[in-house]
Amino acid sequence: MAVTVEYVPEEDTLAIVTIRETQSASLRTTNAILIAALLISSYFLNVLFIVAVLITKSFRTTIYLMYCHLSFVNIIDLSFNIFFALIFVANGNWNLSNGWCTFNVAIQEFVHLHTLLVLMLIGAERALGIILGPEYVTHGHKYLSGLRITGVSMILSCVSITLASIVFMNVIPTKPFRNRYVCGIDGGGPIGYVIARLVVYFGCLAVILVAIGAILQRRTAASISPNTQEYAEFIKRNRAMQEHRSRAKLMILITCVFIGIEGPYITLCFFYETYNSREFSDVSIDLPQDADTLITWLKFVFPLLCPIIMLSWCNDVWTKVKEVMCCRSYDPPTIGHMPGLRENADMSPVMTVVGGENGLRIKSETQGYALRQNWNQTPSVSSYESEATSSGTQETNSTITPPQQNSAASTGGTTYPAEVLTPRESDAKPKTQKSAPSKIPRQIPQFKTKRSTSKTKKSTVTSRRPA
Repeated sequence: MAVTVEYVPEEDTLAIVTIRETQSASLRTTNAILIAALLISSYFLNVLFIVAVLITKSFRTTIYLMYCHLSFVNIIDLSFNIFFALIFVANGNWNLSNGWCTFNVAIQEFVHLHTLLVLMLIGAERALGIILGPEYVTHGHKYLSGLRITGVSMILSCVSITLASIVFMNVIPTKPFRNRYVCGIDGGGPIGYVIARLVVYFGCLAVILVAIGAILQRRTAASISPNTQEYAEFIKRNRAMQEHRSRAKLMILITCVFIGIEGPYITLCFFYETYNSREFSDVSIDLPQDADTLITWLKFVFPLLCPIIMLSWCNDVWTKVKEVMCCRSYDPPTIGHMPGLRENADMSPVMTVVGGENGLRIKSETQGYALRQNWNQTPSVSSYESEATSSGTQETNSTITPPQQNSAASTGGTTYPAEVLTPRESDAKPKTQKSAPSKIPRQIPQFKTKRSTSKTKKSTVTSRRPA
C-alpha cells in the first residue's frame, strides 16, 4: 500500500506561523503605546491652548477664537479617529459594529473639510485686514464682529456636516482597513461623491491661495507725521499691523503643514475610491501595506503639530501658559507708587521732555505739552573755577585793560551772563596790587606774563615823576 505524502509551504508550518504571530503581537503593542502617547500629548496641548486663550480677556479676539476653533476640530479628530485607531490596534481587529465604522468615516470627512474651511475663513479675515489697512486693524469690530464670525463658523460647520453625512447612505460601502488602523470607503461606491468632494476641496484651496497672495503682497511704507502729538497713534497703528501680519503668516504655516501631512492621506483615499468605484469595476488596485501605514501615521501627527506651532508662534499666549502652569508672573516688579495710583496730591508729576520742530516740549501727566520760550542752556560754574577767575580778573583790572576785556581774557574768551554768577563772585574782594596766583594750571603762564608787564609799567611811571 502506497503512503501518500503531502507537502506544505515553509511559511505555513507551525513554527513559522507561531513566530509571525508573536512578531505581530509585539508590533501591535509598540503601535498601541505610540498611539496612546500621541493621543495624550495632543489632547494636552490643544486643551492648553484653548484654556490659555479663554481665561485671558485680552486674548478673546476674533483671530484667537478662530484658532481655538481649529484646536476644537483637532480634539474631535483625536476623540473619534485616533482613539478608535488605538482600540483597533490594541485588539488586532475592529471589534465595534458597522455603524461605528461608518461614523468613523464620516468624522474623517468632517475633520478634513472643516479644517480647510476654518483655514479659509482665517485667511479671508487676515487678507481683508491687509487690504483695508490700519483702519480695519484698529476698528475691526465694525467690519467683522464676534457675532458675525460665530454665524459664519456655524454655516461652515453645517456645510461640513452635510457633506460628511452622505457616508451614512447605503450606496457608499465602508469597511475597516487593517493597515490604516481606521475605517474607510470601500470599493464599489459612486464616483460622483468623489468628484463632489474634490470640487469642494479645490475651491477651498483656491480661496486660501488668493488670501495668501493678498497677505504676502508688497508692503507700503508709512511716513512719520511731523506733529509730535501723533507719534503715539503712529506707533500704535504700526504695532497693530505687525501683529496682524504675524497671525496671518501663522495661518500660512498651518496651511502648509496641513497640506504636507494630511494631503497624502486625502490623496490616497481619492485614489483608492476612484479606481475601485462602481464606474471602474473592471479596474481594481491594492495599496502596499507599508505605504498605507506610513501615510496614516502622518495623518495622526497633525493634531500634535498644530498646537505646537500655534504656541511657538504666539509668544503672548505661550507666556500666559507658562504663568498658569508654573504659577509665576513675568511682569516687572513695581517699587513705590504707580503714576495712576497716587493718593498724595503734593507729589510732583512725572514729566517728559520731547523734541520737535517747534522746540523742546515738556509732557506732563496733567498739563500735556507746554512750550518753553527762549530756552538756552547756560553753563554751570563751580565754586573752584569762580575763585580762580575772580582772582585773575582783579589783578588784570588794576593794571592794564578795562574790566570787561580782562574778564573775558582770564576766563579763556568766554563771557558769562550776570545771572549765572555765584554770590561769591558778586561779593568780590577790594582790588589789590598783588593777589594769589591762580590755582588752574592752564592759566598760570597768562597771569605771570601780565604781572611782569604791570611791574614794568609801574617802574617807568616812577622814574618820570622826579623829572
